[in-house]
Amino acid sequence: MRRTAFALAFALALAPRAAEAEEIAVIVHRERAVSLDADELAQIYLKQRRYWKDGARIVPLNHAASSPLREAFTRAVLALTPAQLSRYWSRQYFEGVQPPATLASDEAVLRFVASEKRAIGYVHASAVNASVRVVLRLQSEAPAQR
Repeated sequence: MRRTAFALAFALALAPRAAEAEEIAVIVHRERAVSLDADELAQIYLKQRRYWKDGARIVPLNHAASSPLREAFTRAVLALTPAQLSRYWSRQYFEGVQPPATLASDEAVLRFVASEKRAIGYVHASAVNASVRVVLRLQSEAPAQR
């Protein structure tokens, strides 16, 4: 029995830890020729930068507040916890600034970005297809389990 428990623990220790890290793909419409770094992306998602270089209004998209992908994106790009981000948007609301629109899934973000040239979103890298263009890939640790 002890040997079986040890073997199981050893196997789990060597197993890939996909749940601990995930790659996030930041996507735009496939015709949008843009390159971004993490700082520029943070400015977009905090609504400090609101227009593309061609003058079009940027339409940033978020996942639901309870989404582990959104938490990972928020930590990786904005270096904020969900509570800190919530406080930020509470302050911005009183200045008339609304947070990015929220969509429910990778599929919804992909469809919206594929159909709207002004949009920018993020999805699990494994969900990306030819309908959009990846402008940045982020390696992020998964948020702590609650």
